[in-house]
Amino acid sequence: MAKRKPINLTSYVTRILLAAFAGIFILLAAALVVFQLLLQHNIITPANVGETAARAEIDRLRQSDRFTGELDPQFYDYVYFAPDGQVQDTSLTGDDLQQTIEKFTDEDVTYTTGAYVSFADGSRCLFTWRYTAHFTNKTLQQLLPSAELVYMVGTVLVLLIFLFFYIRLVSKKLRAKLVLVESASQQISEQNLDTPITTSAGIREFNQVLGSMENLREALKISLLQQWETQQQRKQEIAALTHDIKTPLTVVNGNAELLLEDQLDDEQKQLIQAIHNSGTKAQQYVNALQQLANFEVISEEKKSLTVDFLIRDLDAALAPLAQVKGIQLNYLYDSPLQVITGSAFMLTRALTTIGENAIRYTETGAVTIQVTQTEQETRFTFDDNGPGFTKEALQHAKEMFWQQDKSRTSTSNYGIGLALAEKAALQHGGQLILENTEHGGRVVFVVKN
Repeated sequence: MAKRKPINLTSYVTRILLAAFAGIFILLAAALVVFQLLLQHNIITPANVGETAARAEIDRLRQSDRFTGELDPQFYDYVYFAPDGQVQDTSLTGDDLQQTIEKFTDEDVTYTTGAYVSFADGSRCLFTWRYTAHFTNKTLQQLLPSAELVYMVGTVLVLLIFLFFYIRLVSKKLRAKLVLVESASQQISEQNLDTPITTSAGIREFNQVLGSMENLREALKISLLQQWETQQQRKQEIAALTHDIKTPLTVVNGNAELLLEDQLDDEQKQLIQAIHNSGTKAQQYVNALQQLANFEVISEEKKSLTVDFLIRDLDAALAPLAQVKGIQLNYLYDSPLQVITGSAFMLTRALTTIGENAIRYTETGAVTIQVTQTEQETRFTFDDNGPGFTKEALQHAKEMFWQQDKSRTSTSNYGIGLALAEKAALQHGGQLILENTEHGGRVVFVVKN
C-alpha cells in the first residue's frame, strides 16, 4: 500500500472546517426534509393554517349573516362584540383579550393577522391568527409549545450534538499526532536514544518537528557515546596511573624502613620516620583512589542474578573478618528469593563494603544481615552493634570523601565506601538508607527487581 502524502497544517485545518460545514449543511437539509414529511403526513400544519381556517369561518358567517357560535378555535382566536360594543363571546382571556382589542381597533383597516366580519344586527366578530406551524394532535398542542419552536430547538440540539462529537473526534486525531511529539520529547528526556523516533504524523509541520527531534536524538546519542568513551578512557588512565604510582611509593617506604634499621641520631630518625609515615599515607590515598577508579571503570552488563548467589559471595568475603574479631554473622531471609537483574560486580562490591563497615564498628555481639523482597524491590538490611551514626553523619556519610564522623572513622577510611554503595544502588533503580537503631547503626541497600 502506498504511503499517504503528508499535507500542511493549513490544508488539514481547512479540511476539518469544510467537513464541519458539510456536516451542518447535511443536517439542515435533513431537517428540512423531515419538516416536509411531517407536513405531508399531517403531523404538523403549515404556518398559514390559522389564516386559512379563520377566512373559511369568516366566509361562512357572512353567508349566514349572524354569529352562530359554532366555532373551532384550534388554530385561530376570535372575539364577538354585541351591537353595543361589549364582548359577548371570545376564545381569549385576561391580558391576551385586552391586548387583542387594543391592537385591532378599527374594522375598516386591513390587518395581516386579523379580520372583522360584521352582521346586520350591528354586532361584529374579530378573528386573529399567527403565522406558525402547529401540531394537529390536540394533546401535543397542550403538552408542547408550537411545532415551529419544537422543530427549531430540535434542529439546534442535533447540530450541537453533531458539533460535540465532531470536535471530540477531531481532538482525538490531533491528540494522537501530538502524542507522537510528546513521546519523542519524553524519549529524549529519558535518554532512550537507541529507538528511532517516528517521523510520520500525516501533517508536514508535525513531520518536520519530529524529524528535528530525531536528528536531535541521533546527535545526542553520538555526543553521549563520545562523552562516555572519553570518560571511560580518562578513568582507565587514572586507574593505570594510580597503579604506576604505587611502585615508587613502595620503593620510598621500603628504603625508609631500611634506613630506620640503621644507627641514626634522633633528628635523622625523626626525618626518616616522617618520610615513612608520609609515604604510607600517600600509599593509602592511592589505594583509595585506585578502588574508586576500578569501580568506575569496570563495566558489566546487567543480568539475572539469584539473591542466594549474592549472599554466598557476601558471606565468603565477610566470614574471615568476623572470625578475626569474634563476631557472629546472622543472615535472615525467607526462601525462596526472587531473581533480580543487576551487575554482579557492583552489587557484590557494594554489599561487601557495607558489611565490612558493620563488622569494623561492632566490638562484640553480632552483625545481622536481613533480606526482604516485594514484587518491586529487594532490601538488604545491615544492623551492627557499633556507636551508630551521628546526626551529621546521617546527612553527609554518603558523600564522596566525607569522613568527619569520628565515631565511625578509621585511619584507612577515606569516605568512598558508602558513596560507591549508593552509586551502585542508584544504578539499579534503588537507594541507600542510613539509620540508627537502639543497638547501633543500620544501613539499608535497596535495588529494584
